[in-house]
Amino acid sequence: MAKPENTKQSLVEALGIETEPDWGPARHVLRGLGVLLVGIYILAVIVAVMVLVQVADGNGASLGAGALVVALISSPFLIWNTIIRQTTLNFQKEGHLTDRLAKAVEQLGAEKTVKKIVEGVTQETSEPNLEVRMGGLLSLERIAQDSTAYDKGRDHVRVMEIICAYIRNNAPASMAKDFPLGDLEPLEEGATDEQREAYLRQIEAREHEREDWLTTVNKPREDIMLALTILERRSDKQRRIEAAHGQDGVTEAEWIFATPAPELPEPPVDEAHLRDAVADLRRGLSAWRNALSSYGGYRPDLRDTCLQKLDLSDFRLQGVRLERARLEGANLMEARLEGADLMEARLEGADLMEARLEGAVLEGARLEGADLMEARLQGAVLEEARLEGADLMEARLEGAVLWRARLQGAVLREARLEGARLQGARLQGAVLMEARLQGAVLMAARLQGAHLEGARLEGANLMEARLQGADLEEARLDRSTDLRGADFSGSPLRSVDLSTVRISQDQVNASFGDGSVTLPPTIDRPAHWPEGKLHPREFYRQWRLWQSGPASDTPPPKPDP
Repeated sequence: MAKPENTKQSLVEALGIETEPDWGPARHVLRGLGVLLVGIYILAVIVAVMVLVQVADGNGASLGAGALVVALISSPFLIWNTIIRQTTLNFQKEGHLTDRLAKAVEQLGAEKTVKKIVEGVTQETSEPNLEVRMGGLLSLERIAQDSTAYDKGRDHVRVMEIICAYIRNNAPASMAKDFPLGDLEPLEEGATDEQREAYLRQIEAREHEREDWLTTVNKPREDIMLALTILERRSDKQRRIEAAHGQDGVTEAEWIFATPAPELPEPPVDEAHLRDAVADLRRGLSAWRNALSSYGGYRPDLRDTCLQKLDLSDFRLQGVRLERARLEGANLMEARLEGADLMEARLEGADLMEARLEGAVLEGARLEGADLMEARLQGAVLEEARLEGADLMEARLEGAVLWRARLQGAVLREARLEGARLQGARLQGAVLMEARLQGAVLMAARLQGAHLEGARLEGANLMEARLQGADLEEARLDRSTDLRGADFSGSPLRSVDLSTVRISQDQVNASFGDGSVTLPPTIDRPAHWPEGKLHPREFYRQWRLWQSGPASDTPPPKPDP
């Protein structure tokens, strides 16, 4: 059984807490004060002698003069006594604070003996004494609050370091329970429509399996939840003190993570954003993200922790370091995570609905099946993130970095992706209906079979994008849409205006459309396209028929008005 004294000693040594006051500086101060007071005393004696001489020359005694002489002689002793009392009080205060810290740290290591009957034999085991430990955490919170209110926050950061160390030591990532089915392999190059459909079915099936598995996952202990709650309810002043940490002579600084991210102004109804507006947004988000990354103050450190299935909804965890944290199934609805570092964090099946993740670093994060509906991810870094089957409906992803992200089967309906960077992203089977992708960079993105109905693609860079079988019904493209090298093989085009789009004859020939498509004057209508505008049901029936054998397919006659 680990002894509380050992736990206390390890934390004390690790965090640099001194259990006894350092009286060295006090000796130097008192020595200097002694020299000063001796000088004052000598001066007072000289003044007293001069007063007595004047009284004697006046041939009379003066009670007032005598009192003045006594006061002058005794004043140094009174001053000395006052200084000694104040110095003693200050060091008693220091000693009291050190005692409070040491006592709270000691409580964090408290354990209790529990008797259990195993196969008829009584055995004694030890386990954490949660009541005492939680009392220690609350004591630390009070110390941080008192330090903020009365001592300019001198000990606030030290207390936060102790609390974070407690979470890391008592809820390490090694305690997390792993999903038994392992990782899903990516879709192979050149996959057929049947293989893509089977892959999407596999993603959906795994999500059901993950939901069942999460019911078997246990939450961390109550003391871990309390420690996280203490971090969450830090006041604005405490956060400003953290921002100034490490700056000499500065007690408070701006809490940069509370600065809102730049937003793209809404364009006129049914009109695209101006290219300059998207470019301005990119520059603004880049400068804002750089300001977050250059933050040099204190950040709560919760790296490599196990926080599975915890309820952290509406928590303020801006700027927190959560690299490689295990958050599968956690409730982070409306959580404030602006600028948080979640690199390689595990968030599969987590509820991030309406979460604030602007500028957050989610590079390599695992978000398969996560609920990100209406989440705010402007300027977030999602490079190589795993988002298969994630729900990003109406999510805000303007200026987000999604290079090589895996979004197969993800729902991005009505999502805002203006100015986003999706180079090399895998979006096979993703639902991007009515998504706003103006100015987005989708260079070499994999969009096979994606649903892009009603998507706003004005100014989007789709150079060499793979759009085989992607549904572009009512998608909006214009002259600024870059489709050079994009592959539209087998894509259905319905109610699309391509009159100003720079598209080649080969790209059009590889797709399927009807009379609802407006082509550029230089492009001939393919022979396999029906001349008239078909009913949606008939259109998709003819499209599937053409896919099964384009060479032998004969387009239906133009419908009778």
